[in-house]
Amino acid sequence: MFSNGQGGTLVMGVTDDLEVIGLENDFKTLSSGTKDEFELHLRNLVNRAYGIEFATNNLTVSFPEVNEIEICVVDIKQGLRPLYTEVTDKNGNKSKKLYVRRGNSSQEIDITEAAQYINQRF
Repeated sequence: MFSNGQGGTLVMGVTDDLEVIGLENDFKTLSSGTKDEFELHLRNLVNRAYGIEFATNNLTVSFPEVNEIEICVVDIKQGLRPLYTEVTDKNGNKSKKLYVRRGNSSQEIDITEAAQYINQRF
């Protein structure tokens, strides 16, 4: 999770091979299929998972065009306190986990390391 680390940028509409494919398929999953609905849906997901304060103060969403193809760029600020992600296991049990972005992936921090990381980072 970018916020638990140094912050970062999430780019949607670009493959891992840096091919610009745009957001058309994403837009089609929504009722009106518009950029505004896409951003609203994205913000609602973040609001539910991490709260309105985080979504309002820590995210900047933009829709630049690359070669006349619209993509989505989400800039995430470094958080001021840890954010936990609620996960559900295969039995339907919910728990909260601490993830930190390391390189090109978000990794769960083991419970034995979490307190030390939080004390050092926050």
